[in-house]
Amino acid sequence: MNYMPLNAFTNILRIKDLVKSAFLPLGIFCALVFSQLAAAQTNSVSPLSIQGIGETTFGISPAYLGMGGTGIAYSDRFTINILNPAGYANLEYTTLEMSGAHRSFRHQIPSEGIDQTNFNTYFDYFGFGFKFADWIGGAFSLAPYAAKGYNVSVTDTSDDFGLYEYRSLGSGGYDQFTLGIAIQPVPWFSVGGNAKYIFGEEVSSNKTIIADNSYLSVSKTTKHGMSDFIFDAGMQLQGDIKKYHVVAGAVYGLGGEMNAREITTQYTFINSGIVETPVDTLYYNLASDGSMILPSFYGVGFGLSKKVEGIPVNAWDIIMDYRVTNWQEFRGFAPTGGVAPQTQFSLSERASAGLVFVPKYLFSALNRTSNVFAISRYRFGALREIGQYHWDEQSYTTRELNFGVSMPIIYRSLAPGEQKASFLNLSMGLGQRWDGVDSHFKEDYWNVNLGITLNDKWFQKFRYR
Repeated sequence: MNYMPLNAFTNILRIKDLVKSAFLPLGIFCALVFSQLAAAQTNSVSPLSIQGIGETTFGISPAYLGMGGTGIAYSDRFTINILNPAGYANLEYTTLEMSGAHRSFRHQIPSEGIDQTNFNTYFDYFGFGFKFADWIGGAFSLAPYAAKGYNVSVTDTSDDFGLYEYRSLGSGGYDQFTLGIAIQPVPWFSVGGNAKYIFGEEVSSNKTIIADNSYLSVSKTTKHGMSDFIFDAGMQLQGDIKKYHVVAGAVYGLGGEMNAREITTQYTFINSGIVETPVDTLYYNLASDGSMILPSFYGVGFGLSKKVEGIPVNAWDIIMDYRVTNWQEFRGFAPTGGVAPQTQFSLSERASAGLVFVPKYLFSALNRTSNVFAISRYRFGALREIGQYHWDEQSYTTRELNFGVSMPIIYRSLAPGEQKASFLNLSMGLGQRWDGVDSHFKEDYWNVNLGITLNDKWFQKFRYR
């Protein structure tokens, strides 16, 4: 028997180490680029983002968006489960994920004849997951947390100065850097936690623009910044029942008081119809320290999967989540020793369900095929959420349908019963926000998310003689 020379084997290992050594700098570089892009982009164009800190997101990959944002009880080896930090223990590979999004909104107020469409495109997620040992996994990610992006105007007349326009504009938002770890002391139980650093700033501007130039118009701009930590934790119980795999999960987020600051400027100007000519500063507050309060949340989930004999891949997965966010706890900016403005938020209840399947393992006629479409993961999801957004004290209901596909770009067997895969991820969603009152604001939207998941094996000891 001919054996590979030791020096040749060593050279191969060095080449593999060089490849892997490039993987980490690539991930760090992507995270830095993403952070700069995130700071300069607009992540929302919804008028509803005028409320609170704006339109909030989960900060998850297209793989989970394709399932309706469901994942509290999802156990997957290939993707990073931000929705439940206990899922980090299920990772088998070192995983790099990133994605971008395109969203289109149609805004309507039938009673006022308003019907307009807006859209935006932005980078929305970067994640890096890793497995230290068979029972320890971790991850970090960078994603939007909340965003403002609105331009609302109302035209009216006054007995004092005639025709005027009241315009409200908002931009900016907050990002979240998440660092988490999970342990799995026994095969059927895992527990994990996240530390999330929330940072960024948003700007709100209110203008009263008087058509008659003999009167002065007024503008007030308020900038809020926030930077602090919040924490959440989760657990998963899982086991096999004959050919099926069952998962139950739960999560809890603490919320809490966040360090914040406020800068306020108020001035008068003359409106020429084209440019604004500043006249006088009425008020200027360089910086006022204070705080905001973010809400706590809890959620539970259940998952059922059909196993495939001989390989650790499921033919299908069904996952259901129920999540409650206590927006009654939310408080906007309050200066140190001062009082925050009142909000109308209440409990937000979100129910979602997702389905994942692989045709090759679902249909016996495809058992022998290696066609890329047969080994892709197809995802469907639906969600319903009520409570976060309001209009004239009426709670809005969000309904959304989702579809996604994870197409393998690298797919090979490493050993009997072991597979390695990297994916191109695509998800699409169609939804509506409405409170059911015909005269009130209604929002229809669709979104497309495109991303990539790269998997590799790290932290392994090689055995050779």
